[in-house]
Amino acid sequence: MLKSFIFSICIFISVLNYSQTFEIRYESSYNGKVQPNQDPLMVYANEKENFILNSKIKEQKSDYPFEISKIEKPSNTIFSYAFLKPDEIISTSDAESVDKQTFEITNQTKKILGYNCKKAITKINSNTIEVWFTNDLKISGGPSSLGQKLGLVLQIERNGNSATTAISLKKIKNSGIEKILSKEPVKTDLLSYRDLLWKSRFTTLSVFENEIINFSDESKSDEKIKRFANGTVILKKIKFPKIEAGDNIFVELKQQSNGDAYDRTGTVFFIPQEKSQSFFNGLENGIKTLPLYENGNGKQYYGVVSTNNYLPTVELMRFFTSFGINKFNHIQLKDKIWQTVSPFRQDITELKPSLSEKELWIGTFIGNYDKGGHKVSLDITIHHSDQLIHRNNKAIPLFNTTNIMEMAGQDYATMFDNDKGIFVEFNLEKI
Repeated sequence: MLKSFIFSICIFISVLNYSQTFEIRYESSYNGKVQPNQDPLMVYANEKENFILNSKIKEQKSDYPFEISKIEKPSNTIFSYAFLKPDEIISTSDAESVDKQTFEITNQTKKILGYNCKKAITKINSNTIEVWFTNDLKISGGPSSLGQKLGLVLQIERNGNSATTAISLKKIKNSGIEKILSKEPVKTDLLSYRDLLWKSRFTTLSVFENEIINFSDESKSDEKIKRFANGTVILKKIKFPKIEAGDNIFVELKQQSNGDAYDRTGTVFFIPQEKSQSFFNGLENGIKTLPLYENGNGKQYYGVVSTNNYLPTVELMRFFTSFGINKFNHIQLKDKIWQTVSPFRQDITELKPSLSEKELWIGTFIGNYDKGGHKVSLDITIHHSDQLIHRNNKAIPLFNTTNIMEMAGQDYATMFDNDKGIFVEFNLEKI
């Protein structure tokens, strides 16, 4: 009877220890200075699993997207959960990376929160990582996947200056994480997971997707895309959301040959519509319906300079197509490898006042006389940030000498063969 009682007590203590969960809070510092206004990192560790998240996520007050990591024991499999939107959760797993970690265990020791810690060193790319861990609590875990097999990691320091350090540790009955992970996620592979999580951090405005820019009488507008100048200019109307003061904006274009084997100049632009007349009128009705500029050299330049009633196009990005890329990849050259697409990316953050909450015609032009022409995809991405830059900016389009309607009779910008060049008068209002 006594033996059964003692055995039952041992089982109870064993189960109690097994189910014991620790809550550890971490804070970040740089060169010994604690980073201000940070959201503390939280780790919940027990014998079965570890969870890594931050305090706002735990309190269910975090903005989307956010991420929770779980390390399952004893397999040390990392399960990652990305909450992209309230109704969109994805997950992936990694059963290899923890076991691949290698460390040099040193003789250095110190105490963190009263616990005896040892130092282990590892290299990740060009970074030297110092991991301080303790075995006093007979449990493993930490603020990242690093050192999960060593013990309980209470500090991680990178390159001797950036540190994540435990500031509190306590036992709790239940982490409550199951409430946050109550919905079934969509499982995906690791690379797709990372790509979807990265893209969810910014807003993407899709302008063109594999659209043809060519020279052909058969190039006609449809309900989605406007085509002008025999197909060498394409346009789409885009509604921009409100762009916050700290946001960054990028335009991204991918180009391939669809038959044209030559290097060509191209431009991405938008058409201001604040005045009674715009470049769109010239596209629809002919270039000579736009304001004329003359400087005495005998040439006539239409739609180039701003007037009281007209604003020229605003260039977002200039680019240059690569010779026959993708279409002519069958041509072999020794020690040369063809790419399949030419990517271009330009920061256009300084133009945010001209874009925010506006509905604008966004266009792309590639000068060519080829029926196959080129194929382009164009996105505009808005990256959210609290860092205030380009405050009180205002862009005023004064002139644009790119002959976007070249294939519809717009002359090249040859006005600079005259001493007068190009001359524009404008009024700058005080903001």
